[in-house]
Amino acid sequence: MIVKKNRLPLALMMMAVFFLAALIAGCGKRGDPVPPKVTTPKAVSDLKGMIVEGGIALSWSIPEKSVDVDGFKIYRNELKIDGNGCPECPREYSLIADLSCRDPKLVRDDEKKTGYLDTSVKIGWLYSYKVVTCNSSGYCSGESNIAEIMNR
Repeated sequence: MIVKKNRLPLALMMMAVFFLAALIAGCGKRGDPVPPKVTTPKAVSDLKGMIVEGGIALSWSIPEKSVDVDGFKIYRNELKIDGNGCPECPREYSLIADLSCRDPKLVRDDEKKTGYLDTSVKIGWLYSYKVVTCNSSGYCSGESNIAEIMNR
Protein backbone atom coordinates (compact mmCIF):
# COMPACT_ATOMS: atom_id res chain seq x y z
CA MET A 1 0.00 0.00 0.00
CA ILE A 2 1.42 3.42 -1.03
CA VAL A 3 0.83 6.31 1.39
CA LYS A 4 0.55 9.74 -0.19
CA LYS A 5 2.05 12.52 1.83
CA ASN A 6 0.05 15.69 2.19
CA ARG A 7 2.01 18.37 0.30
CA LEU A 8 -0.31 21.23 1.26
CA PRO A 9 1.63 22.34 4.41
CA LEU A 10 4.88 22.32 2.42
CA ALA A 11 3.33 24.44 -0.34
CA LEU A 12 1.91 26.92 2.18
CA MET A 13 5.26 27.18 3.91
CA MET A 14 7.03 27.82 0.58
CA MET A 15 4.53 30.57 -0.31
CA ALA A 16 4.96 32.19 3.11
CA VAL A 17 8.75 32.23 2.70
CA PHE A 18 8.41 33.75 -0.79
CA PHE A 19 6.09 36.56 0.38
CA LEU A 20 8.25 37.24 3.45
CA ALA A 21 11.35 37.55 1.24
CA ALA A 22 9.49 39.90 -1.12
CA LEU A 23 8.32 42.01 1.82
CA ILE A 24 11.82 42.31 3.30
CA ALA A 25 13.34 43.20 -0.08
CA GLY A 26 10.78 46.00 -0.49
CA CYS A 27 11.53 47.67 2.84
CA GLY A 28 13.52 50.87 3.13
CA LYS A 29 12.88 54.34 1.83
CA ARG A 30 14.48 55.02 -1.51
CA GLY A 31 13.20 58.59 -1.71
CA ASP A 32 9.94 60.32 -2.36
CA PRO A 33 8.14 59.15 -5.50
CA VAL A 34 8.52 61.47 -8.46
CA PRO A 35 6.14 61.27 -11.42
CA PRO A 36 7.70 60.53 -14.82
CA LYS A 37 9.02 63.53 -16.78
CA VAL A 38 9.44 65.65 -13.65
CA THR A 39 12.96 66.94 -13.22
CA THR A 40 14.09 67.86 -9.75
CA PRO A 41 16.55 70.73 -9.39
CA LYS A 42 20.22 70.04 -8.83
CA ALA A 43 21.55 70.35 -5.30
CA VAL A 44 23.54 73.42 -4.30
CA SER A 45 27.22 72.51 -4.06
CA ASP A 46 28.91 75.78 -3.11
CA LEU A 47 27.10 76.96 0.03
CA LYS A 48 29.29 79.40 1.99
CA GLY A 49 28.75 81.39 5.15
CA MET A 50 30.48 84.31 6.81
CA ILE A 51 29.96 86.52 9.83
CA VAL A 52 28.78 90.01 8.89
CA GLU A 53 27.31 92.90 10.81
CA GLY A 54 23.82 91.79 11.81
CA GLY A 55 24.28 88.01 11.58
CA ILE A 56 25.61 85.27 9.34
CA ALA A 57 25.43 85.76 5.57
CA LEU A 58 24.92 82.65 3.46
CA SER A 59 25.60 82.61 -0.29
CA TRP A 60 25.30 79.99 -3.03
CA SER A 61 24.97 79.59 -6.80
CA ILE A 62 21.53 79.00 -8.27
CA PRO A 63 21.43 75.66 -10.14
CA GLU A 64 21.33 75.87 -13.93
CA LYS A 65 18.39 77.67 -15.54
CA SER A 66 17.23 74.68 -17.62
CA VAL A 67 15.48 73.37 -14.49
CA ASP A 68 12.51 75.11 -12.90
CA VAL A 69 13.86 76.62 -9.64
CA ASP A 70 11.10 78.20 -7.56
CA GLY A 71 12.64 78.51 -4.11
CA PHE A 72 14.96 77.37 -1.37
CA LYS A 73 14.63 75.75 2.04
CA ILE A 74 17.33 76.73 4.51
CA TYR A 75 18.16 74.46 7.44
CA ARG A 76 20.29 75.28 10.49
CA ASN A 77 21.88 73.44 13.38
CA GLU A 78 23.35 75.28 16.36
CA LEU A 79 25.81 73.96 18.91
CA LYS A 80 26.97 75.88 21.99
CA ILE A 81 30.73 76.27 22.17
CA ASP A 82 31.30 75.59 25.84
CA GLY A 83 33.32 72.37 25.74
CA ASN A 84 30.27 70.18 26.37
CA GLY A 85 29.09 69.97 22.76
CA CYS A 86 30.03 67.26 20.30
CA PRO A 87 30.84 68.75 16.87
CA GLU A 88 31.56 65.25 15.44
CA CYS A 89 28.21 63.78 16.59
CA PRO A 90 25.25 63.54 14.19
CA ARG A 91 23.15 66.71 14.28
CA GLU A 92 19.53 67.58 13.72
CA TYR A 93 18.74 70.48 11.44
CA SER A 94 15.70 72.74 11.73
CA LEU A 95 14.02 74.58 8.88
CA ILE A 96 14.63 78.31 9.42
CA ALA A 97 13.39 79.65 6.06
CA ASP A 98 11.25 78.42 3.15
CA LEU A 99 11.59 81.14 0.52
CA SER A 100 10.42 81.57 -3.06
CA CYS A 101 12.88 83.08 -5.54
CA ARG A 102 10.84 86.31 -5.43
CA ASP A 103 11.07 86.65 -1.64
CA PRO A 104 12.84 89.88 -0.60
CA LYS A 105 14.68 87.97 2.16
CA LEU A 106 16.76 86.32 -0.56
CA VAL A 107 19.67 88.57 -1.48
CA ARG A 108 20.48 88.41 -5.21
CA ASP A 109 24.11 89.06 -6.15
CA ASP A 110 23.45 88.52 -9.85
CA GLU A 111 21.52 86.08 -12.07
CA LYS A 112 23.55 83.11 -10.84
CA LYS A 113 24.10 83.81 -7.12
CA THR A 114 21.79 84.36 -4.19
CA GLY A 115 22.02 84.47 -0.42
CA TYR A 116 20.27 84.83 2.90
CA LEU A 117 21.08 86.72 6.10
CA ASP A 118 20.44 84.79 9.32
CA THR A 119 19.88 87.48 11.95
CA SER A 120 18.91 85.16 14.81
CA VAL A 121 22.41 84.07 15.82
CA LYS A 122 24.16 84.32 19.17
CA ILE A 123 27.79 84.75 20.13
CA GLY A 124 29.44 81.58 21.42
CA TRP A 125 27.67 79.16 19.08
CA LEU A 126 28.74 77.00 16.13
CA TYR A 127 26.21 77.21 13.28
CA SER A 128 25.86 74.66 10.48
CA TYR A 129 23.67 75.30 7.44
CA LYS A 130 22.39 73.38 4.44
CA VAL A 131 20.10 74.44 1.58
CA VAL A 132 17.62 72.51 -0.57
CA THR A 133 16.43 73.77 -3.97
CA CYS A 134 12.75 73.25 -4.90
CA ASN A 135 10.80 73.59 -8.14
CA SER A 136 7.29 75.03 -8.65
CA SER A 137 5.73 71.56 -8.35
CA GLY A 138 7.17 71.18 -4.85
CA TYR A 139 9.86 68.63 -5.71
CA CYS A 140 13.20 69.35 -4.08
CA SER A 141 16.84 68.53 -4.68
CA GLY A 142 19.09 66.71 -2.30
CA GLU A 143 20.84 68.62 0.46
CA SER A 144 23.66 71.03 -0.28
CA ASN A 145 27.11 70.88 1.19
CA ILE A 146 27.28 71.99 4.82
CA ALA A 147 28.59 75.45 5.70
CA GLU A 148 29.86 75.84 9.28
CA ILE A 149 30.48 79.16 10.97
CA MET A 150 31.69 79.75 14.51
CA ASN A 151 30.19 82.94 15.91
CA ARG A 152 32.63 84.11 18.61
